[in-house]
Amino acid sequence: MNIVMTGATGFIGKALVAELLDHGHQVTVILRSDSRKADVLKQYKQLHIVVCSLDEIKQLPQWINEPQDIFYHLAWNGSSGAAREDVRIQETNIAYTLSALETAKELGCKKFVGAGSQAEYGVFQHLAREDEVPAHPFMMYGAAKHAAYQLARLRAAQLDISFVWPRIYSIYGVGENPGTLVSYLMEELQKGNSPEVSAGFNMWNFMEISDCVRALRILAEHQDTEGVYHVASQDTRLLKEYMKEMGEIIAPEIPICFGAKKSDVARTFWLEPSTDKLQQLGFSCNISFEEGICRRINEIKA
Repeated sequence: MNIVMTGATGFIGKALVAELLDHGHQVTVILRSDSRKADVLKQYKQLHIVVCSLDEIKQLPQWINEPQDIFYHLAWNGSSGAAREDVRIQETNIAYTLSALETAKELGCKKFVGAGSQAEYGVFQHLAREDEVPAHPFMMYGAAKHAAYQLARLRAAQLDISFVWPRIYSIYGVGENPGTLVSYLMEELQKGNSPEVSAGFNMWNFMEISDCVRALRILAEHQDTEGVYHVASQDTRLLKEYMKEMGEIIAPEIPICFGAKKSDVARTFWLEPSTDKLQQLGFSCNISFEEGICRRINEIKA
């Protein structure tokens, strides 16, 4: 298939590019002229690159001549740090999502695959089922993701284009960005320090990056996919159990300081996703948490 993608230099995007190319797809990625991460894609000689900002995305049909089949919109500004609460940045992301969807239609795409987030749910201390759970996001980022979903869902129906909204949970693995919980724990434990973390009494769900992008590929390739899918593993447990397992793998002799960092219960994620819809497509994870952490250790050693 011919596939267009934004956000190709991000953690998930660059892994998805490799996954799609490995499965014989023709991939065109959209990059800003000032992208500082473009070098991560230079290894893929068969990749098509169009230099274009998200502000210019509606001009893509002038630069892409062949009809396209799938449009992945992964780009999202302000997905970490203080920018998550910047209303102007998040507001702009909603507009970009709608522009990308309309451009996908102009390019002849039959399906648009967005990038939702578990942050859309906010604090929801029960099993979350696709399309059945009310959204109560507690940050601008989650609210903007959900607004983008609602508007794009309706606009896709107007345009008669298939619309898939993967709600992506906590992804880790090779190529992961610094500053995540997994990166922090790994760095501190390998230095011989005792990491200071929350009590970890909230449910959590980690998914290794190769499983994540395989799920995203399947959602595009499968003809009948539509609506919300939880891109998550089948391994949901207390966050504390995940952190303890990391400690046992990396440095069992070093204690982890649980509860040293206080968390606001009203702003603490509870990740307990149903993955029934994804499993109905024949998907199951290949990489256990232990194997995923060992892969990260080997990446650092290399």
